[in-house]
Amino acid sequence: MIDERTIRQWWDIFHGESPLTEIRVLSGKKNFSGYFKDVDTMIAQLRQFDGFGIYATLNEVKEACYGRTQMDTIIQAPKSTTNDNDIASRRWLLIDFDPERPSDTNASDAEKKVAEQRMRKVSRFLRDEGFNWPVVADSANGYHLYYRVDLPNDTASTNTVRDFLRALDALFSDDAVKVDVSVFNASRIVKVIGTSSNKGKGTGDRPQRISSFIFVPDDIKVTPSPFVEKVAGYIPKPEEPNRFNGYHTERFDLDKFLADHDIKVASRTRYKEGEKIVLEECPFDHNHKDAAILRLDNGAIGFKCFHNSCSHYGWKEFRLHYDPNAYSSRDREEYRHKREYYGVRNPKPAERTLEDERGKKWKDIDEYRYEDQSTIVRIPSGLVKLDRKIGGFAMGELTVVSGLSGAGKSTILDQFILSAVQTGFKVAAWSGELQGSRFQSWLDQMAAGKDLVRQKAGYDDFYYCPRNVSEKIHEWLKGKFWLYDNEYGSEWANLKEDILDIIREKGVNLIVLDNLMALDLEGPSSDNDLQTILIKDLKEIARSEHVHVILVAHPRKEQSFQLLRKESIAGTANITNLCDNLLISHRVGRDFEKRAKDFWGEVAVQQMLLCDSVLEVAKNRSHGVIDHVIGLYFEKETRRLKNEQAENVIYGWRETPTEAPIFGDDDIPDEAWYNND
Repeated sequence: MIDERTIRQWWDIFHGESPLTEIRVLSGKKNFSGYFKDVDTMIAQLRQFDGFGIYATLNEVKEACYGRTQMDTIIQAPKSTTNDNDIASRRWLLIDFDPERPSDTNASDAEKKVAEQRMRKVSRFLRDEGFNWPVVADSANGYHLYYRVDLPNDTASTNTVRDFLRALDALFSDDAVKVDVSVFNASRIVKVIGTSSNKGKGTGDRPQRISSFIFVPDDIKVTPSPFVEKVAGYIPKPEEPNRFNGYHTERFDLDKFLADHDIKVASRTRYKEGEKIVLEECPFDHNHKDAAILRLDNGAIGFKCFHNSCSHYGWKEFRLHYDPNAYSSRDREEYRHKREYYGVRNPKPAERTLEDERGKKWKDIDEYRYEDQSTIVRIPSGLVKLDRKIGGFAMGELTVVSGLSGAGKSTILDQFILSAVQTGFKVAAWSGELQGSRFQSWLDQMAAGKDLVRQKAGYDDFYYCPRNVSEKIHEWLKGKFWLYDNEYGSEWANLKEDILDIIREKGVNLIVLDNLMALDLEGPSSDNDLQTILIKDLKEIARSEHVHVILVAHPRKEQSFQLLRKESIAGTANITNLCDNLLISHRVGRDFEKRAKDFWGEVAVQQMLLCDSVLEVAKNRSHGVIDHVIGLYFEKETRRLKNEQAENVIYGWRETPTEAPIFGDDDIPDEAWYNND
């Protein structure tokens, strides 16, 4: 059986850009082959093989192969067929799900259903890892996921794809369904969708079926290679015995470790290279029931929890959780930092001291209460490299953010807000430039994630968050984030009192003001004097209310053609003199390249040019950091500035992985997933 309409769809999807493909027809010991550039010629040849197993190359075949004997015709026992050296580039990443069954038989409906569930689980996992939407196909006896990639055909790519499939096999294969790890080679042939299965004779409960498409995105987007490499990196690596990990034998005794620490095991599953041990609960969050230990036959051990909040923990952190003396002191400190940094806080409101309770004006040094600087509450910015450098936004301090127009200041503020909420802090913001609806829509777009935003038809870079997703985001933000109604004006005298009210009534921890020039600073003094009063007011609010304040201050207009520096901020010098942190956002481009070389040098700037944006720590009072730059990567679908290209933050409104289908009849897959959540 062949479905010519579906075969044409298959051709358009996989060979529309690079039409040359090899058709391989398999029938017992008889093998046939043909090279084609035209779908009509190919289909005419395929009609004579109705009922046979029909396969084709998936990746881009080198043009020279078209000149082989089987040009535009299918012949038996060809002299040459496509090998790995004949592939020009890798354009597709195939994941093949096969239900376990007797050899040379077709799958039953029940076996296929299990394979479908596994396929959906893997697709959800990769979606949350940041992969773009795949092409999904029913392969007749199993299921295929096809992710569009752009990889060279070289040894490094082959190893990455192989490790990627090995990682999925370790995480998802079991006795019922296997992720096929053998399909990593570049010249792999795969079933032509629209042709039938012929693993065995058709029976009532094991019929021969015709393959078909389940879901094809309107816009099949390339998933960048760093995302593939990230998943490939989930394969555990063996640890060499040393004095830090305490190995006294060649391998760590995992079973004894589990028993000694009474770690409950829900199930054990053997896969191709080792064993997957599913735990009854994740040690980092008892509500998570899908955490697993991976033990490879070569002795390597890994740990993976499928929830975003635990995604930062691997085997080393897992072991340290139960054995605090394992590994080196540096490893133990790094583990404690992760628990603190990625954990959810429950900050307490500040204890305000009345004026008449301050005591004497001059005190002996030992009369001051000791404050452990390492325990000061800090709000994570969400920009990991920034937080490692300045420690996050400390309570009682003021941060000023600046940057030229289009440098991403609003994006950075939105990320600061979402990161604060994500980790348990409450935020209030005033925006003198953006209407409430625009502020809301930009925040929604960032919180949704690139798989759930939509692209407006007819526009290249117009993305927005759909209403049903927005409602879920607002439900999560309610009681954690407040936005000032601009109808109440911009007079600082009134706004100051309103800020104090929201801090004291709602327990707000972070105040965001965008921006200085939009504030109405009425008074008899000069503008500079009024700005100095404002900065001192903000410092006092931060100190007395034990909150952090972020203020956006634009540069002077004449700075548009220069590299922005501390001295470039418009207004009084006290803005930068009195603040605790000064962050400057630079958009990386030709102008930045020309301006920045004189300051940082050509070598440093060349590294910056690999990024889309640079955030500069121009001043940090606590640690003395100055002129330090952090490279960030822009994601246009969400307006996020990412720490790494393969980063994909899942915000709290969608933290729990859903078991609901994500592909359906709806032509918008995000709604199909979301409405079934």
